[in-house]
This record gives sequence, C-alpha cells and structure tokens, in this order.
Amino acid sequence: MATTQIVISLVKLFLMIIPGLLLSKAGALNEQQSKGISSVVVNVTWPCLIVMSLQREFSRELVVNMGILALLLIANMIVAFLLARLACRALKMDRAKTYLMTFMLIVGNTGFMGIPVCNALYGAEGTFYAALIDSIFDIFIFTGGMIMIEKSTGKHIGLSPKHFLTPGFISILVGLALFVARISLPEIISGPMDVIGSATGPLAMMIVGFQLGKLRLRDFAGDLPMYVLCVCKLLVLPLIFLIVVRLLFPDMPLLAKVLAVELATPVGVVSTIYTQQYDGDVQFATRGVMLSTVLSLLTLTLFAIAAEMISAL
Repeated sequence: MATTQIVISLVKLFLMIIPGLLLSKAGALNEQQSKGISSVVVNVTWPCLIVMSLQREFSRELVVNMGILALLLIANMIVAFLLARLACRALKMDRAKTYLMTFMLIVGNTGFMGIPVCNALYGAEGTFYAALIDSIFDIFIFTGGMIMIEKSTGKHIGLSPKHFLTPGFISILVGLALFVARISLPEIISGPMDVIGSATGPLAMMIVGFQLGKLRLRDFAGDLPMYVLCVCKLLVLPLIFLIVVRLLFPDMPLLAKVLAVELATPVGVVSTIYTQQYDGDVQFATRGVMLSTVLSLLTLTLFAIAAEMISAL
C-alpha cells in the first residue's frame, strides 16, 4: 500500500471522530448514550468483525505466524515492564502509581482502535493478526494485569475464569475454532455478520470523538509522567519492535505492519474502567488514556507509513 493510500485511509477513519466530538461539545450525546454505543460495539459489531476476520483458509504459514506473534508480544510485555520500572524510578513515583503506569504502558487500545485501523489499512488478513494480538493482550489483562491493578488499588480482586467470558474473547475462541476446523460460514450467516462487523470502525471512532470532546488541554500542563508514558507507549515500544521484526523476519512485512500499528495504539480504556471499579487513581488513568489517544492520531499514521516504507526496502 502506497504512503498516500495509507494517509487517505487513516484520514477517512479519523474523520469519523468528528461527529462524536461535535455531539459531545454540543451536549447532544451524554455519557449514558455513549456507553450504549460502546455496548453495541463491544457486544455486537466487534465480535462479528473478529469472527469474520478469522474466516481464513487454514495454512501452516498462518499457524507459524501466530506463534511468532505470540512470542513477540510476550517480549513486548517484558520490555514494557522494564521500561515502566525505569521511568517510574526516575520520576520517583509511588508504588501504587508505578503498578498502574506499568499496566497502562503494556495494555494498548488494540481492540477499539487497533482492529478498526488494521481493517481499514490491511483488510481481512491484517484484521486476522490484529484480532490475535488483541486476544493475547486480553489474556494478560485477566491474569498479570489484574495483579497489577490489585497492587495499584490495594484491593483483592482475585483471578477467575469468568473474567474471560467477554463477547470479544469468546468471539476469538469461536473464530479460531472455525479456522482450525476449516469451517467456512454459509453466506446467509457470513453476509449479515460482515455488514454488522463493518460498523465497528465508525462507531468506535465516534466514541473516541465523544471522549476527546471532554478533554481540557490545561489539565495536562506540566504533567511530566503523562508525557513520559506517551513517549514510551506511542514511540519507543512500537519503534523497537518494528525494527526487531524487520531484522529477524524480513519476509513477513504484513506481520511487521500490523504489530507496529497495534503497539502504537493509545493506552487502553480498560485502565480507566478497572481503576474506577476498584477505587484506584481514576484521574491518573483517565489522563493517560485521553492524552495518548490524542497523540496516537499522529503516531499511528507515522508508524503505518514507516512500516510501509521499511517493508519496501
């Protein structure tokens, strides 16, 4: 995909933020209505998009790529953990904020923003890898991630299988089962699911716009930890792994592109959800989500272009 096409595709996608932004500023869309739209995305359109993206012809190459992707993401989590520890020590942050910032640095908005972006740029195969990346981060969230939330809030949450019973995670399991069993859904089912899944991008971007409409730039004046978080999350980590994939796996350009885009996504909104649910530092988490989301509109574009240019070398 040419650089011009990437920019045009991302501009089209990001323009979908504007309706949500305007509705938020005008007071025509409130928090409860936004949550209703989010519920539709999380429970209906997103699962359909994931299942349809996993409707691929089974091949040994895809299975190998899935394994490589899993190893790369584990390595990314380790590097992010170490980077967060170094940053928090340099900033002299307390124990609770250190765990929260570590969680925020590791967990990106790979589902809500990453999957729609990869779908727009790389089509079904790119969405296939993006869905796998999101599922691996989901596994982390409900295991090691919950331990970090516990440490940051001082609450005992406990790990439970029910944490995995989300529509997104279940749809990934269903999609992978169909992929491994080499089962293609009939047109009468896949057709409507495909149309419903295509609504994920516009609706997700509208929700992002609504959240940005509540942003006040003066809230971030002099907030050094937030800027350090964004630099590490949006620049350092995706750059490291774009270079790693290019050097170690030069014959896998699509994998490099999808990984670069997914790792350049902003802090996952789940950071705010869990800190709010367990009485943690909601303001800290929310500022990280909001500032990184604004900046990611630039960094996502830059990394999509960089990945395209590097893969062409």
